[in-house]
Amino acid sequence: MKHLLSLLLMTSALITNAQNGVFSENIDNAVTVDTARYEITYSLSYTCHPDADVRFDDIRTVLIGRRHIKDQSDIIHHYDSLRTADARRGADAFSNPPGSPWPYEILLTDRGKNADMKYRLPIGCGVLHYAQEVPALSWNFIADTTKTIIGYECQLAITQFAGRKYSAWFSTEIPLPYGPYKFGGLPGLILQINDDSKQFNWQATALEKSAKPICSYQYADEKKCSEDEADKTIARCFNTPLAFQLSALGMGKGRLYITGKDGKVRDASECEDTPIPYIPIEIK
Repeated sequence: MKHLLSLLLMTSALITNAQNGVFSENIDNAVTVDTARYEITYSLSYTCHPDADVRFDDIRTVLIGRRHIKDQSDIIHHYDSLRTADARRGADAFSNPPGSPWPYEILLTDRGKNADMKYRLPIGCGVLHYAQEVPALSWNFIADTTKTIIGYECQLAITQFAGRKYSAWFSTEIPLPYGPYKFGGLPGLILQINDDSKQFNWQATALEKSAKPICSYQYADEKKCSEDEADKTIARCFNTPLAFQLSALGMGKGRLYITGKDGKVRDASECEDTPIPYIPIEIK
């Protein structure tokens, strides 16, 4: 039996909401790998392309333990927790994260030398899971630069990483050689960092001691792959967003219909796909 669906999907909406539509996941399947000593909250402002008109915001939580560092979206994790609690009560409908939280979840092991990466694809298309080695960054310190962030005096340093130039403000008052994402190697915690195109900007908003568990989650629709396969899948998600989502949801010709601005109903597989401007955080 054909499943006939009528959806109001505009090309502009697809572009604006490229990172929207991440679904909440059940986090009952968790392994505690470490215990945090510190918890840092960052505000992340980012865009899919430096020339794009739309910017997105996320709240990131970085948990620093003795052996592991976990960087995840606080918004996504909150809704995962709600979904898990609702599922335990027998619910069959769940709330999903609002807005456009950054879909990366990073677990650094071996004191930041290796990364266990998870990328949540949009519209319930699954979670990519792959591993990476984290290169040691070479920093250049900028003399006579100071700035106060959340009450800590910071100094400026710059580095090149994965095709981008980054400026980082770090504080030796917090002798932790880490930061958000995969950034580290400075003689103090990174409290602000951005690339020179301003596509990504992290700003610390809070720092506190913590004893929270650092967990590795196994998701029901997780797809293990290589780093190269993950890069290609994410690129397809942006280059042909409609075709990607139709394929991921198993909806071929005659199974999904779109109502356009003109009021006409068309088979989704016959509609023109519009690429979403996109430059990945790591430019190969």
